[in-house]
Amino acid sequence: MYHRRSSKFSARGYALIEIAASYAALVIVALITLRSTMNNVSGQQWTVKQAMTDAYLTRETALASRVPFTEIRSNSSPWPEEPDVSTQTVPVGRLPGGTVVSATLHRTRIPDANNLNSGSGTGNSNSNPALSEAWKLQSILVYTVGNKEYVKTRTTLRVR
Repeated sequence: MYHRRSSKFSARGYALIEIAASYAALVIVALITLRSTMNNVSGQQWTVKQAMTDAYLTRETALASRVPFTEIRSNSSPWPEEPDVSTQTVPVGRLPGGTVVSATLHRTRIPDANNLNSGSGTGNSNSNPALSEAWKLQSILVYTVGNKEYVKTRTTLRVR
């Protein structure tokens, strides 16, 4: 005897297939959305860290511009004389959520070759009749974004 399936049973089978297909489409859309969100966040993080490090180096330039010459020339200067380098880890800002962004700051000072002996140079009153003194104060900031390392530098020339 031949039994014909009722439409009631075949409708249940199609509903299960439609639910599975809808679920798969929903998961695919969710994964694509998550990936694009992560790409946007990482791009914004790079931009935010660039702005933070630029601001920090602007502060460094301002400090180098206003430090007195007596402090520049002293052994306790924040910028040790080349080839010595002072290295320290500094906070450059905070990300949303309070995560501290740190970087490594390297500082050194370079005397002009025409400075007098008292200014760490080899000049004399003939080569430097004005008895001027010049120093380059260099600040180098090393920081990471993701797994890449970036370096920014600022050099301030001080003359008197």
